Amino acid sequence: MPSVLSSSPFLSLRPDKDCGRNKGSSGPPSPPSKSFRSVASPALSERSGSNYFGGGSSVGNGQPSTGYTTPREDNYDNDDEFLRLDKPQQDILLLHGPRQKYQLERSMELPELKHPDEILVQVLAIGLNPVDWKGADYDFGQPSYPWVNGRDFAGIVIRAPRRPSRVQQGDVVFGPSTDYRDIRKAAYQEYVVTTDYNVSRIPNGVSVKEGAALGVAFTAAIIALGVSFGLDFSKIRTGPRGPDLLSQVRSFDPRELPEDIRDEIFGGIASSERPQAGDWIAVWGANGVTGQLVVQLAKLAGLKVACVADLAKGGAILNNIGADFMVDRYDSGRAIEILRAVTGGKLRFGIDVVGKETADSLQKALQQEESGPKSHLLGLSGMPKNKALGVVHHQVPIKVFHEAPTVGETISRWLEDLLIAKSLKLPEVSVASGGLNGVNEALDSLRSGQVSGRRIVVPVGGGDGNGKKDDENLQGPAGTAGLYGTGGAADLSYHEALNSDPDRIKFAYWVPNVSGGLVISKIPQKTHWDLKSNQRYAQTAERWGFEYALSQIRFMAGYGADSQHEPVSISHALLAATEKLKLIVALLPGPWNPAVAAKMVASIDCFTEGRTCVNIVSGWFKAEFTSIGQWWLDHAERYRRSREFIECLKGIWTQDSFTYRGDFYQFKDYPLKPKPLSWPGRPHPEIFQGGNSDDAKENAATVSDYYFMNGNTLEGFQAQIGDVKERAAKNNHPVKFAINAFVICRETEEEAYNVLAEIQGKADPEAVEGFRQQVQNAGASTKNNSGMWANSSFKDLIQYNDGFKTRLIGTKEQIAERIVLLKALGASILLTAFLHYEEEIEQFGREVIPLVRDLEKKGRGKDVEYEIEQTGHVYAESKPEDSNQAAVYSKHGWSKK
Repeated sequence: MPSVLSSSPFLSLRPDKDCGRNKGSSGPPSPPSKSFRSVASPALSERSGSNYFGGGSSVGNGQPSTGYTTPREDNYDNDDEFLRLDKPQQDILLLHGPRQKYQLERSMELPELKHPDEILVQVLAIGLNPVDWKGADYDFGQPSYPWVNGRDFAGIVIRAPRRPSRVQQGDVVFGPSTDYRDIRKAAYQEYVVTTDYNVSRIPNGVSVKEGAALGVAFTAAIIALGVSFGLDFSKIRTGPRGPDLLSQVRSFDPRELPEDIRDEIFGGIASSERPQAGDWIAVWGANGVTGQLVVQLAKLAGLKVACVADLAKGGAILNNIGADFMVDRYDSGRAIEILRAVTGGKLRFGIDVVGKETADSLQKALQQEESGPKSHLLGLSGMPKNKALGVVHHQVPIKVFHEAPTVGETISRWLEDLLIAKSLKLPEVSVASGGLNGVNEALDSLRSGQVSGRRIVVPVGGGDGNGKKDDENLQGPAGTAGLYGTGGAADLSYHEALNSDPDRIKFAYWVPNVSGGLVISKIPQKTHWDLKSNQRYAQTAERWGFEYALSQIRFMAGYGADSQHEPVSISHALLAATEKLKLIVALLPGPWNPAVAAKMVASIDCFTEGRTCVNIVSGWFKAEFTSIGQWWLDHAERYRRSREFIECLKGIWTQDSFTYRGDFYQFKDYPLKPKPLSWPGRPHPEIFQGGNSDDAKENAATVSDYYFMNGNTLEGFQAQIGDVKERAAKNNHPVKFAINAFVICRETEEEAYNVLAEIQGKADPEAVEGFRQQVQNAGASTKNNSGMWANSSFKDLIQYNDGFKTRLIGTKEQIAERIVLLKALGASILLTAFLHYEEEIEQFGREVIPLVRDLEKKGRGKDVEYEIEQTGHVYAESKPEDSNQAAVYSKHGWSKK
């Protein structure tokens, strides 16, 4: 069986390295490998030609495709452990003719991957659908005999696509086999071929058996609503925003889609008749799995839903998923009358999931008029023979899911978002025993009508027959449950999934490469400044979703930082210990020459594949300059030197031969080789810079990529960001913003503020006062006394960069809400610091960042006025600790200045 491999918002496991050959000690040994050519009937072989089993496709020619063969080494990467095995094998279920039982065939060869977007999945569970027995009994949907059926599966990705993809080897995925003419994609086998755009990854909190029950039902429901009826999911406000599928599919050239679905897509519902929020839709047979999903998706989009169902069996479920009105299905005439009465005779949309007779009943409940908007009816299991006046009949163009990759990807991604956000109540699942051999018995229970409102799922390969072993392995260690597992530092699937939205706010942390932690306090801190600790922090931060780390620069001891590691050196070491984390290297013009800095950073950038950034520090500590023989310039001149420094870095990094004549630096025909890596949007390493003064703002608005800001009040952030944006607009220069914050995340707000009170109460008064004198003298030297720390109090200065002012102090939910406010104000990066790095980096990534991502998926962090209304009060000048922490100071005898 698989085992948990990584910490990720999605399950990710190690594949079964026996590839289905070792079935345990019990049972007979597997027979010799059997070619798939032998399972085809002679007639099929003659009809299809000699190449039929080696390739072919259902696309365009309507012919089925088997495509089973022994995988060849030259098709894939040589380092794939899966292919080092000798002739991987599998078991399959074959249907040899109509109205027959499925037969288990052992030791068949595996299906072949033919296209770069295809993946190979080791099946862990199969979901059974009514079509699985109806197609076999009534001989429809069977391209030939013998054949492999099965529409729903969940399993582990054994072979990842041979192109960039969100789906990677080891991911646990689920999906439907809508392309039933391609035998490689059928679910009744131990290894299934599908495409990366037709599967969704299983997130934490969703079991494999639940995933195996979702694929077909969700795909049918969303295409019926989104394409056939044109329901727009992009305007959802109560969950992750979805797609406008009808607009998406109608943007295609009709020739790009199969002919038999073009009429539905391009000639189905008129744009003016698409359902709007508040419209009624009726679902007949709503207590079935597909019906339940139709109800929930319609509700998410703002429709009012009337359900016709077996209320004795499914009434409680329908009430739980939000049905607005329910009618018992046993008296069809009465149900029609009630639907008309409740909707005022204006019911225009109906979906039937039962059959032709009930679809005819639903049609009678629809509004029927010669003029005006038409009504729309869709039957998933059959349609009435006759069309009523003013009623348009629809089909589900299910093929668009696998024939149009962008549509399949859109649907699969949104389903992932819905599951992570817990926006869907998942259907009930019954687990059948016996593995593949137990499918026949499970299908018999479907035939007999014993199953209603739930899916039967059959575990495959390695389970104990009742699904428990599979699910226990897939849920991860106790307390981690897949999403928050403790994988190795090299497994970054959680990081990648958490940071997939290009519009996200990004997270950085201060590297504690100086002693004393990130506060000037005598409070015990679980934060260390040595290299090994910092490598561990970097790996932890990377694994839990942080994208940047900022190293500090100090040339001498002072104010609690008695020892310091040089930032370029330690940044290089941390980059070597990580794979995706970007290091923002602090540079100090004066001690640093731009030529030396450019050369070192360029080399490190090449070594680390473009993960180096720089932070240009203009300087605030006078003794740090004078003690090493450097001139201490006044404030305006320090920033003017920094501006030249940045101009030189950019020129050296981007020009073949760099010449520059400034007041501080001069170059003539300087050719730097190799240069740092560059690509569109990143012509050179990103350049950060901070400062509150007008000089600092002008630099940011002229030459820097990011502008660092200390903590501030709400009004202070707005004024500062607005000022820099206005200056940047005049200079036609793009600039982004990063905000500093000290994070104290605890179970309760009171506990968090008690920690803050203890930090401030145990402050080192002499060190804080010395720091205050240095930084406020530096700030006071500006023209308008607006430099960094110019308005900082004693308690603010206990955290170097006014991190307490940012107010990320409270519960994880409160902190997440405040972060989206900062994003709405304009922050692209949040720079964090913690009291206990040993514990709190992971805690922040595990508890806070996912909440922020959930809020972002709901559209939060974009409307400034809304976010201020929700959260802005916490940034008022009346600070929470002033009112409720006085007793804490008094109790412990701490200093309170």
